[in-house]
Amino acid sequence: MALRRIALYYPLLLTAHAHASSSTRFAHTLRALRPSMIRCAGNTASKSAMKRSSVSAMSYGAATSSARKPHIYAGRTLRRVAAMSRTFSAAPTVPVVDKQYVEGLSQRILEGSDERLIDVRERDELDFGAIPGSINIPLSEFVDALEMSEDQWKERYGIPKIMPDDDVVVYCKSGMRSHQAAAYAAAKGHGNWANYQGSYIDWFGQAY
Repeated sequence: MALRRIALYYPLLLTAHAHASSSTRFAHTLRALRPSMIRCAGNTASKSAMKRSSVSAMSYGAATSSARKPHIYAGRTLRRVAAMSRTFSAAPTVPVVDKQYVEGLSQRILEGSDERLIDVRERDELDFGAIPGSINIPLSEFVDALEMSEDQWKERYGIPKIMPDDDVVVYCKSGMRSHQAAAYAAAKGHGNWANYQGSYIDWFGQAY
């Protein structure tokens, strides 16, 4: 563009040269035209730079806009996961019991006690064995279970629904998931829950 603008002045230069009586007059004419030529070239270069900057800014904006949405969605997902984690684990301190206590509890349940021993492992883990007298309420459905009506609970688990003042011990494979379940129950107003800290590994003396 700058070259085309400068070419517009070329005929004027030729005319000036043809009518100039001396090289000095031609030089004066050239100096007179030079500022206009420089301004044209400068304006053209400036507009081209602005256009390139505008295109670059638009490209950058589109790139960052398209890259930003997944991070927003990921952030929302992470916040939901964090909230669930706090609900399970940030509840009041959970009492713990040992194998000797659970042995007595298991025996009392088999003899008809209304105490409860809950296994929160997933159903496919039951193939490795379970503590006698326990009922299985997987941690994956634990939240929904506590919200069930008494009839739904009885139909689902085969025993009367656990009430807030019932005595309950929970266990899993290593004591981690059962701690989460007991903490959640305590946060929901079930004040008599305890965690069998050693859980399956302590009871059977081995892992799977």
